[in-house]
Amino acid sequence: MPNQLTVRHHALCGRLAEHALDALLVTHLPNIAYLTGLRASAGSVLVAPDRVHLVIDSRYSTVAATLVSSAWAPDGLQLVRVNQSYEETIRILLGRSGHRRVGVESESMSLRQWNWLNDSLQGTEVTLVPVEGLVEAGRIVKDEQELASFRAAGQLISEAVSPILKLVRIGGREREIAAEIDLTLVTHGFEDRAFPTIVASGPNSALPHAHPSERALEAGDLVLLDFGGVYDGYCVDLSRTVCIDPVDEEVSRVHAAVCEAQQAAIATVCPGVVASEVDAAARSTLARYELAETFGHGTGHGLGLEIHEAPRVGQSGQPGTGAILRPGMVFTIEPGVYLPGVGGVRIEDDVVVTEDGCELLTNGSRDLTTW
Repeated sequence: MPNQLTVRHHALCGRLAEHALDALLVTHLPNIAYLTGLRASAGSVLVAPDRVHLVIDSRYSTVAATLVSSAWAPDGLQLVRVNQSYEETIRILLGRSGHRRVGVESESMSLRQWNWLNDSLQGTEVTLVPVEGLVEAGRIVKDEQELASFRAAGQLISEAVSPILKLVRIGGREREIAAEIDLTLVTHGFEDRAFPTIVASGPNSALPHAHPSERALEAGDLVLLDFGGVYDGYCVDLSRTVCIDPVDEEVSRVHAAVCEAQQAAIATVCPGVVASEVDAAARSTLARYELAETFGHGTGHGLGLEIHEAPRVGQSGQPGTGAILRPGMVFTIEPGVYLPGVGGVRIEDDVVVTEDGCELLTNGSRDLTTW
């Protein structure tokens, strides 16, 4: 039975054939990791039906060589070491490849790189073809190996919720608490944070992606916490909103509305459902509370080797929201309410679509009050 990387390679080659491509030059680093198992800060991969050329510099030669000889390497994986530069090495590789139509990831290659490579291949039989999403089309549905990583990551971040909530205290500064959250993620088994941690208190919590400031938390503050970790290369993402006593009636109402909106969205997740329908379930719930206009972002986003992937769970008509949900898709569900000058509430968890609904990957307290 072929290993998982070989399965991914074969599936990608099927998509290359659909676009009449002989090969694909992969330059987006998460796509390189997906196809080869190598996580690096630089590199390229030339994928063809019979081989996979991994172009890497001296910093990763030892790791890449081990990968090439391993049982989990994709069939036909060959190592190409950079000589003068990545650009020159790729030019030589393409010129000698015998390929005619080579796809190029247009979203990750700069215009300068495109112009140089295209010009340097003049006089050869190679034609560069800009393409989008060929590797990502496979990444959108996670395989069992990926789901195992997600389940482990979801368990770790769920276990971190309680100690993280205990960091919220009167007098604590947002930046200080954010740093403490980052340390908590490391001590709970994460290799890195998935994105800069958000701690937003009082009126700052009305800013969905506020940067932690020197503001000190006060009694009565709403405090929005948004944090995520990287485990085995995969990102999980979780948000909680708490309120330091005393809690007024309106804050309780808003928090209850967001919790109900999240549950309505989760209940909508099922194979065959359009992603925008999940968003509509959250939005219609908030409308019953007359809070729909305070919810300005989408209900969720895909997760994987990147913190933001397909599918996009947003309002109908927005780009990417027409995706049909399939088993193995992993994404966040994070409705929110933001009241300028007052504060905001967002509750976020991660789910995976199953054959008959969805599985909640994350958990942990969603209670409003803390001390």
